[in-house]
Amino acid sequence: MTETLSFSTTPFYNTRQFYYALETGEVTPTLGTVRVEHNHSPMKDQLLLAGELDATTMSMGKYVTSKLVSHTDVVPTDPLAVAAGLTYRRGNGMFVRTESGIEDPQDLIGTRVGIHDRSLAMTYHKGILEDRFEVGPDDVEWVVDTHQGLAERMETGDLDAVERINDWYWGLEADPHYDLLYDMGAEWAELTGYRPLVHLVCVDRSVYDAHTDRIEAFVDALGRSRAYRNENYETVLDAFLEEADTGEWDGEQTVDALRQVTDGVDCPFVLEADQRENVRDWMTYADRYGVFERPPIDDERLFP
Repeated sequence: MTETLSFSTTPFYNTRQFYYALETGEVTPTLGTVRVEHNHSPMKDQLLLAGELDATTMSMGKYVTSKLVSHTDVVPTDPLAVAAGLTYRRGNGMFVRTESGIEDPQDLIGTRVGIHDRSLAMTYHKGILEDRFEVGPDDVEWVVDTHQGLAERMETGDLDAVERINDWYWGLEADPHYDLLYDMGAEWAELTGYRPLVHLVCVDRSVYDAHTDRIEAFVDALGRSRAYRNENYETVLDAFLEEADTGEWDGEQTVDALRQVTDGVDCPFVLEADQRENVRDWMTYADRYGVFERPPIDDERLFP
């Protein structure tokens, strides 16, 4: 690690909003400096695991599964979660066509359900369907595809239900031809008492061990960057609209459209009891559904 900590997150505005003050230099760590770069998943995760980044945002599912093989010949770098990242308030849910006749999650039994991720998101949805609505994980046929591929397959009738996130969620919620069967954030909160955790902020453990004070200063700066976003929300959204590339989502063209996407999420940037419990609960469900080839990981390996 040089004097400058290299940190990556995705270019999407629902996450970038919380790191904006770090990008612009409005907020800086009290020790060292941070260089923020944008990489899509899984590139940013691979860069950390290859030792080419000091820190990155990482899907909680990828983090836990990476820990199962980290610090080995397969993955020599050991990632370490130092803060919670993205949590969903709203903006992730299961949708069906209005004319489909599917009115209750139990109606999904025997149907084809499209989803974009076979570890993190699928585990959340399987847990919700099983323990909230008594729909077993094998009662539906899970179809994994890209966000764009899922949209096309839903349009052609190849799928009976589809998970939609971010702008796709808000687009279908406003579309009279689709119904929201359930919102993942609301149902996970009913199941566990807290909103689903999607991202963690992870660092190379060797960097953490050698520069703990600078990593703690980095996490503190993340919290101040989040505070800057909250205090200057309109300014941040206006700045995004002035960029030539307005992000992945087609709807991110106005402040109102951006507000829908960005208001649906938060970044606590702490690892307090509920965030740690969220990781443990997700691991329990993931273990139930065969996501892991090895037993779940203990807290000593997961957290500082």
